[in-house]
Amino acid sequence: MSNAIAVNPKESGLPGLSLNQAALIAGYGLLIVTITAPFAQFYAFPSLLDETSPAITVQNLMENRSLFTLGILSYLMNYTFDIVVAWAFYVLFLPVNRALSLLTFVFCLVYITMSLSGLLNYVEVFRLLGSTEVIAALSPEQVNSQVYVLFNSYQYDWGFALLLFGAVLLLRGYLVIVCNYIPTIYGYLLMLAGIGYIVYVLGIYIAPEINLGFMTLTFAAEPIFMFWLIVKGGKIYASKPE
Repeated sequence: MSNAIAVNPKESGLPGLSLNQAALIAGYGLLIVTITAPFAQFYAFPSLLDETSPAITVQNLMENRSLFTLGILSYLMNYTFDIVVAWAFYVLFLPVNRALSLLTFVFCLVYITMSLSGLLNYVEVFRLLGSTEVIAALSPEQVNSQVYVLFNSYQYDWGFALLLFGAVLLLRGYLVIVCNYIPTIYGYLLMLAGIGYIVYVLGIYIAPEINLGFMTLTFAAEPIFMFWLIVKGGKIYASKPE
């Protein structure tokens, strides 16, 4: 592209951290994210939730505290490495557009903050189940209802935060497209994923009767880019890759 920015990736970035190193940090950080989040999202918490009965959900939580704790810690690790990844991408895109790279970093931090605030609902569930004062003050039905509502709240809080994550992917995609050391195709894939997140989440609120599940196919862009970062990130160079 004519507007590609020529840089030496081994000499750019921040003092003590080259673009090559930043790319590898982002890639391996994303690898950890893709392991921890699915474990909590698709295994740990679904195994504990009974959608038809708050009482059974509470019983599952009481009987499987280790799995519940591991799920919370998995999400915490996920967002911790999201911060590392956001920082690595900030460094990676500094030579492209310093202001836009910073804006992308800030958007990602806001997304992470919103998601972590939702995660506190699980922490509150843990407190309720272990508090003798709460159990003594409330009836079993009241405890079950509060736990059930809190247990389900994270998905709504995190789901809403994904609107910002969609914006993050749009910005990252644009930065990939205009830089000269990452194949352009990954920029378009990231932008497509960003649109997918935004449309999917907005659809839940605006048009819940419409099935937008097919939009989740676009989410594959991030792990695809992750593999490129891990395999090729340490070898990025100034001329545009084919």
